[in-house]
Amino acid sequence: MTNQNSLIYPTIDLFLYDLKEGLGEDKEKVDSNREQFWRKIYHDSQLNEKLLEKLQQAEDSYNYVELLGSQKIKPFQNNLDGYYYPVQLGDTYALQVDCTANYIDDYKSKPQIIDCLQKVQQQILYHINGEKAKLGQSWLISSQLATANQHIEETAKECYAQLELPSKKDWKTDLKGVFLGGTVFELWRVPPNCPESDGYHVLICIFPHNLDIKNIQETNGKLYPQLLNLFRYRHKIIWAYGQSRQLKQNLQQGAKLVQEIVIDLNKLNQRKTNNINKLQQILAKTPDILLNYTNNLIFLDDQRRTIKVNIDNYNKRWQKLKELDSNSDWNFFQEFSEFATEKYLAQIESEYANFGSRLALMENTVKTIQGIIDLEKAKSQRSLDTTIALAGIGFAISGLTATAISAKQPPITSYKDLSFITTPVFFWSLIFSAPFLVALIFRLIRRR
Repeated sequence: MTNQNSLIYPTIDLFLYDLKEGLGEDKEKVDSNREQFWRKIYHDSQLNEKLLEKLQQAEDSYNYVELLGSQKIKPFQNNLDGYYYPVQLGDTYALQVDCTANYIDDYKSKPQIIDCLQKVQQQILYHINGEKAKLGQSWLISSQLATANQHIEETAKECYAQLELPSKKDWKTDLKGVFLGGTVFELWRVPPNCPESDGYHVLICIFPHNLDIKNIQETNGKLYPQLLNLFRYRHKIIWAYGQSRQLKQNLQQGAKLVQEIVIDLNKLNQRKTNNINKLQQILAKTPDILLNYTNNLIFLDDQRRTIKVNIDNYNKRWQKLKELDSNSDWNFFQEFSEFATEKYLAQIESEYANFGSRLALMENTVKTIQGIIDLEKAKSQRSLDTTIALAGIGFAISGLTATAISAKQPPITSYKDLSFITTPVFFWSLIFSAPFLVALIFRLIRRR
């Protein structure tokens, strides 16, 4: 075993994050979130309703709650040096799973071959039952150099190679800093649409050979809570951006449906007469489209604000790490906050403005359709009023004629008596009422 391939006290920590309660989620979904989180710690044979109710009682509205109470951690069994540390961070569940290689005697002080990291990672994955984290996860490898002349970067590369993660070909693009006299490497990749399988986030802390191992352990104990919070903000930023991609698709689909309505409306307007029934059918589609579009736009703004708030919290948190060691350099963490601001936040703000302007187009389209319907109804009403007026005039004249006939003529003694037809009064009544009756007949034919 060469010194280059060995480490002292090699430890891996996995930080996992799940959403405790999403926006607008009902009790059933919240209960499901809780159960999914605790499955990482308890096997199916252990996790039941009674235990879930007991675990729920530990939850609170505070930002940092240790969910196992005074017990704090749940140790691994089978003589493994590892534990679970579950906490509630506001609306987020966070879990730290820690495991140290203890495959030799005096493992806290003697070198171990670097290949042991593979076993440690497999132990961690086994102990979380292969469960995935909904918001995201981060890996932390920490160890001490076996000798003073051991090459730090080469050792870090070998550490990374032991983990089941996407291959890393170029370390020049990644970042490093200083902590407790050692070197910290941050390696990460965030794919365009944030699928879990294509992204990764790894921190590798390599401490110098001459440092007291107890000092490393004590300092790491203070470092873990800070990282637990820091990584939470990071993954909420990435998750919120991923949510915004689905909302963008929904908004694009809604805008497309409105465009189709506009095209149908233009086609209808090209006809000589508008069909009110057809217009009303088009209008009937718009409320649901408009409501869904508006809701998606509101949710997009929610994700924008989520990203902005978490970027601010992320920046404040990584700067607090300096309090653990005045000579530390954690400035490399700023790279992600700048990336999130320039890429995620700026993009969503631009999309929100763009889709917001389309909302005005949708509302104007609805108003236009409604206006055309009202206009057509008004035209139909005026036409109906004119027809009724013509009919009224005609019937009025006929009524006057009948009155005149009944006044001038002697009483009719038989229904066969048609002598009133030859009277001058009847003749002149026809002359005056005929134009109105002809107009009425013509208008009725046109309406049909």
